[in-house]
Amino acid sequence: MLSEGAWLDSERRRLVRLCASITGDHASAEDLAQETLLEAWRHRDRIREPSGTDRWLSAIARNVCHRWSRRRGRDSVLVGGLDLDMPGRTDDGLDFAEVDEQLERALARLPGATRDMVVRHYVHESSHAEIAACHGISEEAVSMRISRGRALLRILLDADMDARWCETRVWCSACGAHRLQIRCDEDDVAFRCIGCSPTSASYDLGNPFFARLVGDLIRPTAILNRTAAWASEYFRGGAGAAHCTRCQRPISVRRHREGGRHGLHGVCRACGEEVWSSVLGLAHSRPEARAFRAEHTRVRTLPVRDLAYGNAEATLVRLEAVRGSAALDVLFARDTLRVLATH
Repeated sequence: MLSEGAWLDSERRRLVRLCASITGDHASAEDLAQETLLEAWRHRDRIREPSGTDRWLSAIARNVCHRWSRRRGRDSVLVGGLDLDMPGRTDDGLDFAEVDEQLERALARLPGATRDMVVRHYVHESSHAEIAACHGISEEAVSMRISRGRALLRILLDADMDARWCETRVWCSACGAHRLQIRCDEDDVAFRCIGCSPTSASYDLGNPFFARLVGDLIRPTAILNRTAAWASEYFRGGAGAAHCTRCQRPISVRRHREGGRHGLHGVCRACGEEVWSSVLGLAHSRPEARAFRAEHTRVRTLPVRDLAYGNAEATLVRLEAVRGSAALDVLFARDTLRVLATH
């Protein structure tokens, strides 16, 4: 018997297949299935017989696909004899009220402005022009935010994000053996590798700085690239003076090495906000390391080593391509973790 989350995921996948069959456009099928679920949520009071939920959703999907085809000035591509009661649902006694509850949870996790635009567009049938006037932005910006909202809803509906992490397409650059997982909700965005650590990186969206930095991003690669660029600049000088990300007051960042933790750490005495980056994070945030990962896709990192570099005591982080012999060395001054060289 399927759980609610698994059932909804199975039903969404069935709707994607159905939309692709009706329209012949596999690239648009995900968005059309998403629109089907949103329209069903809007008209959830019309469901009378729980056992017929899948057929009701199929009928909505067919209407959504026909509207999509008419908007593009072309006829729907209908598959002859298509059975709308397609396989994919088990008889588990779930009704649409449970689907409604999960959609409500997913919508609640969208960023406030994005959620308002999605609801106005799909629930109240407001035009992009009306939404743009309400929010004081362009129609193009509204279209982009609604598209991002649909994409984030897709991620949130894949699983209950409080209980599960979603796998990304990004390979962990520490071990090179597992893909990173992402958890994103209204409180934070976090990444982890199941083979390396419980949580590799976490960004508190309650902090206005990180909310501005990544709060509207959807794609994991975009989040990782933007946070890496920020970390590279923020920790560029190694240990020393910095500023609090929350209140902007001056703080002191110090080298921290205790137990398994090795990196830079700082605490704001005014608001208590902490900043932290491991030495691996410092290495991977470097522009040279980002370019190396983009070129080789799968990268692993060797254990950190202390060594002599000229007249300096240094810490070495080496990145290796999983396939081939390419490597990148990032050398830090051991006392401050300031970058000495990359080659």
